[in-house]
This record gives sequence, structure tokens and C-alpha cells, in this order.
Amino acid sequence: MQTNCYILQSNHGAIIIDPGDEPERIVRFLNDIKVEPSQIIATHTHFDHVLGVDSIRAKLNVPFLIHRDDLSMLESMQNRVHQFMGFDVPPPPKVDRYLKDGDLLNVGDETIRVLHTPGHSPGSISLSGDGYVFTGDALFNQSIGRTDLPGGDLKTLINSIRERLFKLDDATTVYPGHGPETTIGDEKLANPFVGKASRFSK
Repeated sequence: MQTNCYILQSNHGAIIIDPGDEPERIVRFLNDIKVEPSQIIATHTHFDHVLGVDSIRAKLNVPFLIHRDDLSMLESMQNRVHQFMGFDVPPPPKVDRYLKDGDLLNVGDETIRVLHTPGHSPGSISLSGDGYVFTGDALFNQSIGRTDLPGGDLKTLINSIRERLFKLDDATTVYPGHGPETTIGDEKLANPFVGKASRFSK
């Protein structure tokens, strides 16, 4: 699925964002850069963003956090994947804590704000720092998240992007759940779904 997993590091602190797979590689990388993560966060609970959680948590003993509105989707992950994708995945990871809009997370010298950005899923969140934002599957480089799966809603997603993400500074770097990075300014200008010339323009 080519999901992007991110390690946000500041000093000796770190968080793991969207460990969709390859847990051994992620743990090895953390050991190489000599940081101890304080938590694992999923921007949403589609299987390709959480399959590495249990293995990493077992090795590092760190909590797993999501937005509560995505809990039911997480709990039905196995059935959904079998129904829509035609293959089987392991049981979903158990959630240790819940995040809500406006929560502040301290990572070393960094402070991260949780933005509730639903639409791709009910509990989708973005993580906004100083000059950057992790958008999960809400906003991509020249695209937006799909809304045709259960829990998705196009109007809600467009509103999340325009009213939450596009309120960030234009120079903000966007780190999406799939594909290359971009900036808020570039997407406001040229994104074919939510930019100035988009087919969904106001």
C-alpha cells in the first residue's frame, strides 16, 4: 500500500506515526538513531496504517493512541479488509489512549497540536507542528483521501481540509500518509480537488 510511516524526533524524544508494516525495520531505525519513542499514533485506523503497531509496542512498551471516533472502524478491521480487499489481516491492536481535537503533545522540544480532520474516516486526525503537518490520508500532494469506504464523506473531508488544514501557514510542509511531501500553499493553489481552481471550489 506504500504507506508512509514517520518518526518525529526532537532531542532524545520521538513519536511513531502510522506504522503500517515493517515493524522490525522501524525498531532498527529507532535503535540506529538512539531515540526512545514515547507513543505510537495512528492518523486513522485503516489497516495499512496500523499493522505494525502490536509488534512495535511489544518490543518498545509504548502506548498506542487514536481518535475515539475511529475505534469502531479499528475493531471491525479484519472484516472490512476481508470484505473490500479479499485477504486476511491479524487482529487489530488494542488502544491505550485517545486523542481529541486540540490536544497538545510534547516531543522533546517540539509541541504538536492534534487537529481533528474527518472525512476520510470519522476519527482522522492531523498532527500540526512548527512549520509542518502530518495529514494522514486527508490531504496528499495534488490529491485528497478517498471517501468511498465506510465512514468516509466527501463534503466532510473538503471542509476539514479547507477549514482546518488550509488555515495553516502557506509555507507549512505537508507530510501525507502516501506519496511525496508538499506544502499547504501549493495545495491551496493547485490541488485539483480543493485548490482555487478545483471542481469542488466554492
